[in-house]
Amino acid sequence: MIGSSENEWDADFIVIGSGGAGLTGALTAAIKGLRVIVLEKTSLIGGTTAVSGGTSWIPNNHLEAGVGVADSREEALAYLNACIIGVGDPTHIDVLVDHGPEVIKFLEEEGGMEFLATRPGGSSMDYRSWLPGAKVGGRALVVGKTATAPFGEFASKLRITHTSAWTFDPRDYNSEAMHLDAPGAQRPGASVFAPPTGEEDAIPANLARGAALVAQLVRGGLAHGVDYRVDVRAEEIIEENGRAVGVRVSGPDGEAQVLRASAGVLVATGGFSHDEELKRLWLSRRIQYSCELESNSGDGHRMGMAIGAQTAGIGDAWWMPHLPLGSDNSIVNTAGSREDRALPHVMIVNDKAKRFMNESINYHDVGKYFDSVVGGWEQNFPAWLVFDGYAARRYAVLAWKVPAEGAPTPDWLRIGASLADLAREMEVDPTVFEATVERFNGFAQAGVDEDFQRGETAYDRAWGDPANLPNPCLGALSEGPFYAVRMYAGALSTRGGLRVDDKGRVYSAASQQPIPGLYAAGNCSNGGPTSCYPGPGATLGAALTFGYVAAMDAADSLAPVEGS
Repeated sequence: MIGSSENEWDADFIVIGSGGAGLTGALTAAIKGLRVIVLEKTSLIGGTTAVSGGTSWIPNNHLEAGVGVADSREEALAYLNACIIGVGDPTHIDVLVDHGPEVIKFLEEEGGMEFLATRPGGSSMDYRSWLPGAKVGGRALVVGKTATAPFGEFASKLRITHTSAWTFDPRDYNSEAMHLDAPGAQRPGASVFAPPTGEEDAIPANLARGAALVAQLVRGGLAHGVDYRVDVRAEEIIEENGRAVGVRVSGPDGEAQVLRASAGVLVATGGFSHDEELKRLWLSRRIQYSCELESNSGDGHRMGMAIGAQTAGIGDAWWMPHLPLGSDNSIVNTAGSREDRALPHVMIVNDKAKRFMNESINYHDVGKYFDSVVGGWEQNFPAWLVFDGYAARRYAVLAWKVPAEGAPTPDWLRIGASLADLAREMEVDPTVFEATVERFNGFAQAGVDEDFQRGETAYDRAWGDPANLPNPCLGALSEGPFYAVRMYAGALSTRGGLRVDDKGRVYSAASQQPIPGLYAAGNCSNGGPTSCYPGPGATLGAALTFGYVAAMDAADSLAPVEGS
């Protein structure tokens, strides 16, 4: 067994947080022979990763060739460097390109995991398709169908939601353009357009999406002896002689305990979307809704800074506009807006009844349009997602936003028999709104968006409807009734936090050198591409990669020296 005697150390490696970053670090360290403890302050394992799509963006991975995508280190570097435009830590780009493919092979060969590459076509492409080195398909990886039976009673500790069950191969959603399905389409994928019920279902036989990624990481961890502890809150990182050597925790009964680790501590606590003070102090724009769990409140940020850690990249987020539907207007909201706003016969306006963006761009880049303040007024916040009756009858992703006949109208939806009626329901100027729609309809007829160039990139067109000509992203709003859904500034998670080097080691603010024994990965750190979202799964791709390199470094620190 690598490490010091069990009388002195409780573990070799302690991981705080059980999302993708922490679980990857835990599994990697355990495979390398370290004794590992994972601390999770909630009663369920998986973090925000478990409620996510579970996609990991890893360029130049070994699975791409199997779906016909040719990639290279040079192309991956060219694309990422074009995305970040010279900001952030350039060594992090090298880490993603050089170690990202390595972690996928390692987790498959040593951890028993199964990754599947997205097929080319549809919306599987990188988010900035016009940049050099961009690819269609291959770089975005999902995990395969994951059975829950082998977990036995432990399955009840996994975070499972109404979207966790395997109902279809998630890659089919993109390659078969399932976002274009009509209401009532008779195939398994149609179930993704049902709003959440709020009911707790039994544990499904097979998992998909983020729940499957978590389950496979935990499955490997259990096989290698990882000790998962739930309802245990990390309160403080213990430092001795300038080295992180453990964590002070409190258990379900509130009793304090110090756990000591010989190789170090990995902070993987996610973002700070649910700490109002940190958001107010650190963010330059508001986040009204987030996909993060309510337990994500900046614990790791605070613990790291308390022992002198430097921070970097704070103030940014993985932006995504949100619609407050099907979630009882809760602050935790997974109803992000993506394909719905890219379809024809849909547009977005602000409270002045004017368009202000290309509705079809990737969700991260939408965030900047909610940061427009003029004369002290947040001119685009909140906004309205507007569509007509034809769109509601044609596309399931829009149809389920409309209540059934006789059902009450939810507070987030407005309906009008005419455009003027809808404008009055939205409390905007009907004359301005009708003029905006008229101009938009003219663009739809001509196939050219003169204001915001919607439909000019391959990414835009991938989410449009190819049957809609001349522009798959532009369709007139002409058939009543007309609908408007409130749209808010939101994010998948905040990003940025403890500054890490190319091995996931956390820097000291005073010495500008790594704090021995202290690591960070995921959204509590700056590990990853700064200020951009390269492709589907970029959040998890960075999280898995930095969790891996941190664990590898910790294992190396305990490896015996040759000749000793």
